[in-house]
Amino acid sequence: MLGPLVIRVSGTEVAVTGRRRQALLGMLLLRANRMVPWEQLAEVVWEGRPPGTAREILPSYVMRLRRAMGAEAGGRVVTGPGGYTAELDESELDLHRFRAGYRRARRQEEAGDWTGAYDAWEAALGLWRGEPLAGLPVGAALREELDAVVRTRTEARQYRVEAGLRLGRDADLLGEVADLAQSHPFDERLQAQWVRALYLAGRQGEALRVYDGVRRRLAEELGVDPSPPLQELHRRILQADPALAAPAGGRAGATAASAGAAARSTAPQQLPAAVRHFTGRTEELTALGALLEEAAGGGGAVVVSAIGGTAGVGKTTLAVHFAHQVAHRFPDGQLFVNLRGFDPAGRPAEAATVVRGFLEALAVPAARIPKDLDGQLALYRSTLAGTRTLIVLDNARDAEQVRPLLPGSDSCLVLVTSRDRLSGLVALDGAVPLTLDVLNREEARELLCLRLGAERVRAQEQAADELITLCARLPLALNIAAARAVGRPGTALSVWADELRAARTRLDVLSTGERSSDVRAVMSWSYQALEPHAARLFRLLGLHPGPGIGVPAAAALAGVPLHEARSTLDELARAHLLTEQAAGRYTCHDLLRAYAVEQAERHEAEEVRREALARMFDHYLHTAHRAASLAYATDTTVTALDLSTPAPGATPAALDDHEQALAWYRAEQAVLTATAARAHAAGFDDHAWQLSAVLVPFLLRSGAWREWEEVSRTALAAAERSGHRDRQAHAHRWLGQVHRSEDRQPEAHAHLRRALDLFDSLGDRSRQGGTLLDIALTHGEQKGFSEAVATSRDALDRLRAVGDTAGQALALNSVGWYLAMLGDCAPALAHCRRALALAREAASPRTEAAVLDSIGYIQHAIGDFEDARSHYLEALRLRRALGDYFLQSEALTHLGDTCLALGDTEAARTAWRDALTILDDLQHRDAVAVRGRLDALTEPAH
Repeated sequence: MLGPLVIRVSGTEVAVTGRRRQALLGMLLLRANRMVPWEQLAEVVWEGRPPGTAREILPSYVMRLRRAMGAEAGGRVVTGPGGYTAELDESELDLHRFRAGYRRARRQEEAGDWTGAYDAWEAALGLWRGEPLAGLPVGAALREELDAVVRTRTEARQYRVEAGLRLGRDADLLGEVADLAQSHPFDERLQAQWVRALYLAGRQGEALRVYDGVRRRLAEELGVDPSPPLQELHRRILQADPALAAPAGGRAGATAASAGAAARSTAPQQLPAAVRHFTGRTEELTALGALLEEAAGGGGAVVVSAIGGTAGVGKTTLAVHFAHQVAHRFPDGQLFVNLRGFDPAGRPAEAATVVRGFLEALAVPAARIPKDLDGQLALYRSTLAGTRTLIVLDNARDAEQVRPLLPGSDSCLVLVTSRDRLSGLVALDGAVPLTLDVLNREEARELLCLRLGAERVRAQEQAADELITLCARLPLALNIAAARAVGRPGTALSVWADELRAARTRLDVLSTGERSSDVRAVMSWSYQALEPHAARLFRLLGLHPGPGIGVPAAAALAGVPLHEARSTLDELARAHLLTEQAAGRYTCHDLLRAYAVEQAERHEAEEVRREALARMFDHYLHTAHRAASLAYATDTTVTALDLSTPAPGATPAALDDHEQALAWYRAEQAVLTATAARAHAAGFDDHAWQLSAVLVPFLLRSGAWREWEEVSRTALAAAERSGHRDRQAHAHRWLGQVHRSEDRQPEAHAHLRRALDLFDSLGDRSRQGGTLLDIALTHGEQKGFSEAVATSRDALDRLRAVGDTAGQALALNSVGWYLAMLGDCAPALAHCRRALALAREAASPRTEAAVLDSIGYIQHAIGDFEDARSHYLEALRLRRALGDYFLQSEALTHLGDTCLALGDTEAARTAWRDALTILDDLQHRDAVAVRGRLDALTEPAH
């Protein structure tokens, strides 16, 4: 937030677009972990002019915000009584880290530790990247909050200047204090700092001139004299008071410097060489720097346990890099040991071996070292007492291996790296976890630029980006791939990407021949340390298509109870073979998934793998069918499905209502699309088609056309292979619908005509009618309104013949709509009114919403704007309640048109902006027309 808004989820930036969504997010983040009443959010979202329906509309903005942020980050926006809360840990928001650093620095000042205070101010201010929330729409309510944040930053800069002046760093600070003072001409504390800095820099005459300018400005503009402290500073400068030039620290004498040099000459310096091509990890280094300040403040050794993370993510690299950065602050030495916690070639290092090595490094004579371990540990702690020593314990197996090696001194810093979470060290020893994820895309690209040269990467940008993706942004994999490319500078990067693209050979390519730099081997060390039940689940997770898996699906995959699956998933997360991206939801990067696939194929019989797949497919199919039955109860394709009994162990997730169903769909959308394709690839054609059938209603109404087309193609392939003509007909119809929505009318006509022929051969008149209505829509997209009317009437006849009430309502509405397009408003309105009565008779709110929208359009056309607006508002209310995301944009666009006709320009602007937010989110072609409406409002003749 301290600059342009950047959201990173698992290292990947997430873009939140739309003026109102950005404002909403900005306010929630400014008051993170506090509930913001909906009234205040409405003030921010609508820039001080919320509509009367703000309370009803606001939840849809929150829903779209969550969707834009993704399941992991969006789940942090929590609904409460009367408002919303953004729930974040202190380390997850730079504003929180800045405020924590501010408090830490003030405590250092109060303790008289000006060096510690100055460094703390530096760390806190280093988090700023510009103006807070730069580029976001800022109304009065949001501006007031941001101004308070900016004032705190200014105070922090003043405090840092004060600490720097006390340390004799006047020359370094002079430019900054001058800028601050000139920006705040009546802040006498800043003016005093400027005068003092000039004097300490040996510019006494200039200091006096600045003081005189301040005195005259205060007299002329405010009619007051300088404050007593400023006048006293002036007097002391005139008297050349020597106390002014005596800093609290920082100008160390030659004797102290010599003593420090002598101490350093005998101090152990065991750190390995820092990695030459280190890149990124800015946030982690900042967090480590903040922990170092806590260590300087006393209260026990600070242990960073989770420089933790998966194999190859760069835990040791980060620890060593940071240790080299801060080594000068530990003049009594730096100790380093590889505890070999996950080394398959040998046993983990024992405390007795490690502590003896440390004592020898600390120059303890061999004769003084006790023979028993307890005595050695006591001497180790005594030797470190009162010293400033940095200790790096690399590759720890567990907390028990680390605990004996912790010093008792509050002046030492201990860094521990491990593939385990070391939860016991966190709970009992005050360790501070810092989990390392894969690099983000910018960091990964920077690493390639350092290894290969920026010019080579820029010249082959697309291939470089593919390399980054195929290496899963894992530092070890990227370094191996880069090393291969460096060895053959004339070979195009696309050649290396081609080698990596084959999933079955990818891990073979990412090998150097040495176990420590072989991705497969390094991953195996974590895998081999697992208990048998956890290793089995990890292997079976290779059968899951990703990108994430919940506890119920994992339980079905393994055929175990929920509590056992939850416990084992957490075990895998502790070993950093999975990442818990949100509560109860886990993921892993592609290279770990490839390794899991290898292990499944090697250790699980084909029959066992197929049984696991069957349980997983049954879990998703039966849960999705339950969700569709709750959310789309009138969809006859869903209600007609006859599912087989789920396999033992494939328990569906519990869903109780419409909202839960939609939330489940949103969370699992990508997984369901991939699972349908996985089922077809594995030969489970019934599952593939049925999964598609229960997913299409959600994708259609959400406007997710790419996924809709993908599952429709999967469904068609599965139906053709199994020879089911009725299923082929449905799949052709779905493809026709999605092609029409994407403005590919020739393809839409071809698929819809094929669907119609198949339904005709099956004698299914109801679905013939529905398909004819889709064909009418396709005619309408091509401005063939007369053909659309004729086709709609044909559909109506077939639907009447089978007594399909809801279908007749849709057909009558279609006839009425296209008559209105032809200008025949009176018969159009009559058809739509009959359609509305039938929709209500059939208890079909979706059909009712469509008809209300049509009636509103016709009433607008005949000049009855008030009735048009009321019908549009009712249609919008129904579509919001149903969660029909795309169709809300249609109602909002029409509502805006009518509001403009009524002379309510602001209401029109609001409706069109809301519609544009949805259309931009869906990247829909209708966004161009709505943006044109908004642009026209700025013209004088609108």
